[in-house]
Amino acid sequence: MPDWTPGSPELTARWALDPAVDYLNHGSFGATPRVVLARQAELRAQMEAEPVEFLARRLPERLDLVRARVADFVGADAAGLVFVPNATHGVDAALGAIDWSSGDEVVHADHGYNAVKKAILRLGHRHSVTMVAAEVPFPIQDPQQVVDAFDLAIGPRTRLVVIDHVTSATALIFPVTELVALCRARGVTVLVDGAHAPGLLPLDIGAIGADFYTGNLHKWVCAPKGAALFWVGPAWRDRIHARVVSHGYELGLRAEFEWAGTFDPTAWLSVPAALDHLDELGVSTLREKNHALVQEGRARLAHALGVSLPHPDEARWYGPMAAVAVPWATGADAPGLTARLFQEYRIEVPFTAYDHRCFVRISGQAYNRPAQYERLAELLKSWR
Repeated sequence: MPDWTPGSPELTARWALDPAVDYLNHGSFGATPRVVLARQAELRAQMEAEPVEFLARRLPERLDLVRARVADFVGADAAGLVFVPNATHGVDAALGAIDWSSGDEVVHADHGYNAVKKAILRLGHRHSVTMVAAEVPFPIQDPQQVVDAFDLAIGPRTRLVVIDHVTSATALIFPVTELVALCRARGVTVLVDGAHAPGLLPLDIGAIGADFYTGNLHKWVCAPKGAALFWVGPAWRDRIHARVVSHGYELGLRAEFEWAGTFDPTAWLSVPAALDHLDELGVSTLREKNHALVQEGRARLAHALGVSLPHPDEARWYGPMAAVAVPWATGADAPGLTARLFQEYRIEVPFTAYDHRCFVRISGQAYNRPAQYERLAELLKSWR
């Protein structure tokens, strides 16, 4: 086991991040360890040495081996799991699987990811589908408030509910099992957008019971960019299609989703190296340590900004990401504040917008140090 002092030289050296930057934004795009990048480089060399052998002959078998490993990691049956470039591809495929009628509704939390809202907006333009917001309060004290917000939003015209497993703007962990059970009781199809969840949380996709689940592997699993999963429930596997049509059309999930023309599959094939790296660090230890970093960091930020914490200090609410309100800014200020911190102070951290309010969202990864959160807190205190 490595030296588990947060931000120790041994841990920091595992990543290729610029040491001149305080990188507190693992949640946006992840960061890939050197050993995983090296494995991807090996795979690319193999591909370029004999592209036909690599892509046309051996790729399906190699992907099946990766699929079995990933399915075990996330608690899903391999028959319903395919690889996609990112979670957004899974969302769009799920939206395309439903036969929409004018006046249908999609329920999505007001905390939900903007790209997903844009995809639902496109449904509205094409099919006169309406998005209905589940208004989840923030600050929040009880998970039942999340369930109640969705229950209120679901109506007789609801065809689909989209649930964020971990919200982007506010970094909340939603009670997805309870929410999916609610949707089942109301007879509504449900998609879980787990963009942040693989690696961040222990997952059991099968036990969650959604119709669709999509999640990124490039974030908290630390695989290369372009690695994500999309799981399709048994009832939908003969009805769903990839949004890009190629030779695999109507030949089953794997053929449709994993061969949409020539591409570089080495991000997918590098996922086992990323999982090996997690195993070496100890995934449970990693989650615990990263949560502790963010727990301390958000407390420092709240004190510096003079605000209360937005939810109880329990692991069920947040993991290695947390958001704290910036009381003197609005949501419109968020992009400028993000840019200023990086340009003037070389701190990479996102300011997010929700309900016209501004939040600073920190992440914690093994390469981070408590001093980085202290520096951020002192800077924001001076901006008050």
